[in-house]
Amino acid sequence: MSLQANAVHGLGPGAGNLPAPGSADASSLLEQVEHTMQDLVSGNPSSAAQQAALDHLQAGGGRFRARLAIQAGLALDVQPGDIVAIAASVELVHNASLVHDDLQDRDRIRRDRLAVWAAHGEAVAICTGDLLLSAAYAALADSPATSALVSHLHKSVTLLIRGQDADLGEGRHAADLASYEAIAAGKSGPLLSLPLSFALRLGDLAEFDALARECGRSFSLGYQMFDDLRDLDADRAKNALNVVRVVEACGKNDPASIVAQRAGEHFRQTATLAQTLPRDCGRLLAETALRLHTALARKENP
Repeated sequence: MSLQANAVHGLGPGAGNLPAPGSADASSLLEQVEHTMQDLVSGNPSSAAQQAALDHLQAGGGRFRARLAIQAGLALDVQPGDIVAIAASVELVHNASLVHDDLQDRDRIRRDRLAVWAAHGEAVAICTGDLLLSAAYAALADSPATSALVSHLHKSVTLLIRGQDADLGEGRHAADLASYEAIAAGKSGPLLSLPLSFALRLGDLAEFDALARECGRSFSLGYQMFDDLRDLDADRAKNALNVVRVVEACGKNDPASIVAQRAGEHFRQTATLAQTLPRDCGRLLAETALRLHTALARKENP
């Protein structure tokens, strides 16, 4: 169970599917983010973990969290260098979680390639994830708000780890929809709200942080359910946790429809909340939630 899975079937929040930030500056900033991430994990001579981290980053990905940070930062008139810093930081910690998550879940494929642990071994994968996480903190080093940002990053990573702990423990056998949602939100929500929270802090609007967290929580739940609907057959085959199976085990009729309805509610709530963030800084998240809600509705009503 992971929002961290790759976008598939053209419907996930991947790079080619997002309503990308509209200015030329956004593309330039995203390119700088890529260079920053790779520079932070590079070295000469290069260790096995450094090479694995570079290979992992160069394999691509939607960079959804970086795009959220860039769009929000531009909307809030954050300095370009600070936008690059926070966008790189959130992507690095996200990718660190992917490397460790694949190892813990024994998932062998990531972005159409062997996952780091499958390609390089478990020990290198642990070191690679640690390196990416360390780089996430280093990305913030030159920001004028380094202390506040690093502290907030630590809190978000702590919440992420708590969610992962729950997923690896009782999450494998979630008893009902409420327990499933608590685990899914804990595992994915912190890194979806972090780009907005960072931008709000740099825009002197930290009072909106609670709203940003709720946006991240709602979107993470909607997308995880959306993803589970697509992965139901595969999850049945490997006896993996899937929200449809959770609802089914509770004796509900037509569990897939119940899940689709619930996912739609989360997407609508995300859009509503994100649209109330200051200066349209939640536009990209709102647009993405509405696009996924539309895709979900079309699937339910072809």
